[in-house]
Amino acid sequence: MEELDLLKKDWKKNENKFPKLSEQEIYAMLHKNSTSVVKWIFVISILEFAFFLALTLLFNDNAGTTKMESYLNGFSTVVTILDYAIMVYFFCLFYINYKKITTTDKVKNLMSNILKTRKTVSNYIFVKIFFMVILLIIMFVLFFYNEPEMINTLHIAEEKGKLFIVCLVYFAAVAISVAVFAGVVLLFYKLIYGLLLKRLKKNYDELKKIDF
Repeated sequence: MEELDLLKKDWKKNENKFPKLSEQEIYAMLHKNSTSVVKWIFVISILEFAFFLALTLLFNDNAGTTKMESYLNGFSTVVTILDYAIMVYFFCLFYINYKKITTTDKVKNLMSNILKTRKTVSNYIFVKIFFMVILLIIMFVLFFYNEPEMINTLHIAEEKGKLFIVCLVYFAAVAISVAVFAGVVLLFYKLIYGLLLKRLKKNYDELKKIDF
């Protein structure tokens, strides 16, 4: 996109000195740039999958992980499979979007594929954050009902007539933690994918100006 912006500035400065690029040439530049952006979206999704896979293997024998798996009572395998299934599903969609944009030869088709790619990325971010938030809430609830120290604290609070206050404080802390976590993850994804989506949006706006 930077290349196109520079050319547009040159047109304004030297309108009478240089011939203007044809709409086909502008389309070719936008097509090339869009293809590059979608390719990077696909590559980043694969790197993200590899990162989380490595993280899972690294902490597989961790004491905290083992304890949480015992709380989940075998459900951890389902959670892991579901998590990877979501990632694989979406980076397959990213690859399909990449192939479509690579092979398209019409402005309207390119615009349509750009919109589909942006929607796919937005859906991916929403699904990933939703999945992680639900999983985090489940983990906090399981900790509340299964952790020996927590159970002991609840018994002491009940004896002192402060059980409601302890529960209120705990779940308020959970709500704040989940909200902060979701915000950080959203910011992370916006930084990674946001810049690429912004470039696609810019390409889309430029394509709207082309009238074949």
